[in-house]
Parts: sequence; C-alpha cells; structure tokens
Amino acid sequence: MSLVVMFSLAACGGSGSGGSSKAQSASEAGNFVQDTRPVQNVFFEVGGFAPFVMADADNRPSGFGIDLVTAIGDKQGFQVNFVPHPFVGMLEDLGNGADIAVSAISITDERKTIVDFTNSHFETSLGLIVPENSPITSLNDVKGRNIATVVGTVGESTLAKLQAGNGTVVQSPSMWEAVRKVMLKEADGAFADLGPLYYYSNKYKEQKLRVVSDNTLPKEHYALAVKKGNTELLNKLNRGLEQIKADGTYDKIYQKWFSTSQNKPNPAPAE
Repeated sequence: MSLVVMFSLAACGGSGSGGSSKAQSASEAGNFVQDTRPVQNVFFEVGGFAPFVMADADNRPSGFGIDLVTAIGDKQGFQVNFVPHPFVGMLEDLGNGADIAVSAISITDERKTIVDFTNSHFETSLGLIVPENSPITSLNDVKGRNIATVVGTVGESTLAKLQAGNGTVVQSPSMWEAVRKVMLKEADGAFADLGPLYYYSNKYKEQKLRVVSDNTLPKEHYALAVKKGNTELLNKLNRGLEQIKADGTYDKIYQKWFSTSQNKPNPAPAE
C-alpha cells in the first residue's frame, strides 16, 4: 500500500477530543429565532459506528442515528444536545450527563437489566468484511484467523463463539478502527453488523473490500437506550418514532444514509 493511501486511511474516521455539540434541527436551519424548547442530552458513540453515528475532529456528530433522534425531538418538542462518550460504559453512564444513548445499539436481555429500550428503529444481522481476494467465503472461515471487532459489542461475543478458541479476536475501540485494520492488512477480516460493513465497502471502493453475510444468523434490532425507569421519556421517544415513521421522515433519513448501498440492510419493521 502506498504511503499516500496509508496516510489517507489514518486521517479518516477519527474523532477529536472536543466537547459536546448541539445539533440544529431542520426546522431551525436558515433563521435566527432562539430555540426555547427544553434540552435533552444524548450520549453518542464518539468512536463512531458509520453510518449510524460518526463524528468529525471537533466531535460534531452526524449519521442515521443523529438525524433520527433530532427528528424525534422535533416531533416531541425538545432540542437535542449530543454528548460524546466511548461505547464502553455508555449505557452504564446513562443518568450521569445524559438520559438517552444513540449508536448501533442492539437490544439484548443483558442490556435490558441496566437500561430501557425504545421500540426498534433498525433491523440487521452480523457479517464480515474482507479483502476481495480473501479465501474467506463464509462466517465459518473465521476459525484460525485474526478477525477484528469492536470491544463490548454483540459482535465480539458472537465472533468468540464462532471461533471456539481457534483464532484471534482483535479488539478494536470503534468500527472504523476494525475496518481500517483490514485495509492495512493487520487483520484478516472485521466482524460486525452489516449496516456499517456495507457502508465502508461502498465508501472505499478503491480498497476492494467484500462483505460476507449469513442469512441463518439471528437478526439484530437497534434501539435508543434510556436511563432505567424513565418511563416518561421512553414513551415520548416511542411516540416520536411512530410519528416520523407515519409521515415519511424516517424513510427520508434512511434513504439519505443508505441510498448508495448496493445491498441495503433492512429498516425496522413497523411497530
């Protein structure tokens, strides 16, 4: 790989150490009227999980999940203040600086013991991203390989089960870092949800990456996480989610972030 490509990979997808950033809703754009709506703080994964949550060098967030929460706030009468937080510990810290968390957060029984989840807003499953010429053709081929995945995710535990002690789980702090290891030939593949894998394979076509999926794997359902016991906020978010699905806002957000994917993940089924 040329030095130019290596430097470009090192520069992409990173996050700086800046403070929180207040998202401006579509209804506010283009005018200077002060927003007097109540503010709701929202943790977002500072390491990024494209295209659901991403951040620039100043920790200004963007992505499917960011637009989703902003749109729900517009419907339910609150503005959002996005607060950067590493994925590790993000759910446990709800109630300490923010009451909502957004990323590609899968609903699991274990997580239900520490947070409450909204209705699902996205359905996907797990897969691999590998170099185009890789001999890996199925998820069973992770055995004996060095496979990167994001620490603390469902993907990490599933990968460990698939390898069954035969292979190496290369822990990465973010989805971008996991995929970057594949690009730099530091890992044989990256194991994660299909949404970001298809996003990166399309965004970096020059890297000639290939996505390996398995329809027999259980589906993962993403949701917003809420501080445990905050039923009022949970109901408000669910009502907002229903509203943006009903009026077409959800579909517009989905097309914005997934319209270029050759193989799109499935949006959430109707609640």
